Amino acid sequence: MSLAQLIRDGAAIDPMATAFSGDGRHISFADLTSASNRAANALIALGVDRGDRVGFIDRNGTEFWEMYLGALKAGAVLVPLNFRLSAEELAWSLDDAGAKVVVAGAPFAPLLSTTDRPVVVINDGDAEPGARRFDYAAWLSASADVDPRLDATGAEYVQLIYSSGTTGRPKGVLVSSEQQEWSVAAFGSCFDIDRYSASLVPIPYYHVAGGGWALITLTKGGRVIQSREPTAASMLHQLVSERATHTAMVPAVMQVLTLSPAARDADFSALRQLVYGASPITEGLLKASIETFGCELFQSYGLSETMGVTSLLGPQQQRLDGDLSKLRSAGRAVPGVEIQIRDAGAGQALPTGATGEIVVRGPSVTPGYWHNAAATAEAFTADGFFRTGDLGSMDADGFVYIRDRIKDLIITGGENVYPAEVESVLSTHPDIAEIAVVGVPSAAWGEAPIAFVVARDGHVDPSEVIAYARERMAHFKCPQEVHVVTALPRNPSGKILKRDLRAPFWENQSRAVG
Repeated sequence: MSLAQLIRDGAAIDPMATAFSGDGRHISFADLTSASNRAANALIALGVDRGDRVGFIDRNGTEFWEMYLGALKAGAVLVPLNFRLSAEELAWSLDDAGAKVVVAGAPFAPLLSTTDRPVVVINDGDAEPGARRFDYAAWLSASADVDPRLDATGAEYVQLIYSSGTTGRPKGVLVSSEQQEWSVAAFGSCFDIDRYSASLVPIPYYHVAGGGWALITLTKGGRVIQSREPTAASMLHQLVSERATHTAMVPAVMQVLTLSPAARDADFSALRQLVYGASPITEGLLKASIETFGCELFQSYGLSETMGVTSLLGPQQQRLDGDLSKLRSAGRAVPGVEIQIRDAGAGQALPTGATGEIVVRGPSVTPGYWHNAAATAEAFTADGFFRTGDLGSMDADGFVYIRDRIKDLIITGGENVYPAEVESVLSTHPDIAEIAVVGVPSAAWGEAPIAFVVARDGHVDPSEVIAYARERMAHFKCPQEVHVVTALPRNPSGKILKRDLRAPFWENQSRAVG
């Protein structure tokens, strides 16, 4: 079995059924099969061999899946890239991955102007024949509609996902074929998705949640409703007009939708299940969501390193007429996944109710980081548990409660931000002598990064620092506020006490992370 075969099997249920709709585009499973066959052969013609990496950057569109499945059929590894990254960030990731080819949407092609690798541009009418830049449609049409069936299997890699790094640079999370297959099957079995389902996926495909949710639907022969530039209004429209049966979103979006007057009169009768993540919801939002959507709610907890499959809080714990004592939890481990709470220093398992590091072991966990043996060794315990960096506890019923983070990771609107990466960039500002970035509560995004800076010569302009950041990084990574201080708090050994910086912002909060 291979991941490509899982999608072939889903397509074979009804080849003429619609695989993708939304944003004015409809393609069938037969169309997807044909386009991905051509993509596989087009990659091979450019010299892509088994195990070679292929970069992809664009907003949600059918081309992502044509290339993803095409790379699978060619035995290649897709590197899905965040379209919010700067040119410098993209260049670093492509170079680190050793990408042989990169496929990009036309708006993002200018970010790749300095690369010496072949660039295939979607909707590019200016490509010159024989140049190192190709128009996507012409590139595909020139290749054979024949499945090469060079699928990666077992422990061979199918994806390389870049996650923000603890030391200032992202890390490439390795995804094997068997890991992705298991994740799709295990997480998919928790929901009632079938060939008649229509799943709205507003989350970017490069994100483990968006890509995974779409994969589950495709392997079941269902329809993916894609959203290229989602807004609350467009999501509301698609949920109703496309008769969506399933969707995934973050609580911040749920909050906006439940407050919309248009949602109160909307017909959500087709919607059966909604999964949310990145943060829990309040009892008030739960009540509003049930009254608005009238469907089952699920909360998921996971990381890029676990393919988003770690724990799930089901609808039985989210019934207004039931016991809501578990609502602040992240649910229980998905069958097949082990979760333990361990002492972060000594590593031994802790008793029920004690707070320690959440560690995870199971078939969904990454084999490690690309070309980074040190980070891989640091991320795993001696007996193979992945160290999440999250502090939490587990009750007698196996429900996990996230309390805080050991790592400085900030999760803002579902995107991971490591302060070290932001600090590395801003430390080059000529007016900044010292800097510390922390996460604070955000009603819209769960958490938001802010910066504390010490001026080099007595003066630094906060607005100028934010502008400096936005020129060099994806905007979700940039601090929303800059606080100028005379000194940063430190312990006796000189380490910055970030918890002291964060603490005033988290007073009266139920937990110390979003």
